[in-house]
Amino acid sequence: FEWPRVIYAGDKNYTKYARDMDALNVYNGKKNGYAWCNIFIDWCFYKALGIDRAKELLIGFSAGCTQDYNWFKSKGQIVSEPQAGDLVFFGKTSHIGIIEKVENGRIYTIEGNTSNKAELIVNGGQVARKSYSINSQSIHSFARPKYNSVAENIIANGQNTDKNTDEQYTYKQFVGDVQKA
Repeated sequence: FEWPRVIYAGDKNYTKYARDMDALNVYNGKKNGYAWCNIFIDWCFYKALGIDRAKELLIGFSAGCTQDYNWFKSKGQIVSEPQAGDLVFFGKTSHIGIIEKVENGRIYTIEGNTSNKAELIVNGGQVARKSYSINSQSIHSFARPKYNSVAENIIANGQNTDKNTDEQYTYKQFVGDVQKA
């Protein structure tokens, strides 16, 4: 699993993320050419945790932010205190990102289909690391997938262990250096 470079941009919403997910036939039709922030989240979880576990954590694969929000809400997984590994919904659940860390009243995210500008940009065409005040008016809510293995907890919480393990490798790949190709 390799994080895409921050400058990777989809052309007219055609991306490798939708291409790869479409090849798995996980959606109710092909999604290349559609807004892809949620598809990017699905792709990251699939690459880091495998298809079966990713499906369990992410409502199956919906490709829709509002549908995912409603599912997390119905499962009681909307949280008020975000942490690394949580998902953040923006606007009226029209955009989604992965929280990389929470520090000094800010959340740091990795988002697909945004831009590298400071403000929230929906359908911006690239993957970018961003940060927001935890009280930003752009933030709708936070959702916490039910991580349950050592590797998943490391992904969620950025924990380190004393030895070089598969879990450390998984964490580095999942929330590691996005700028490396």
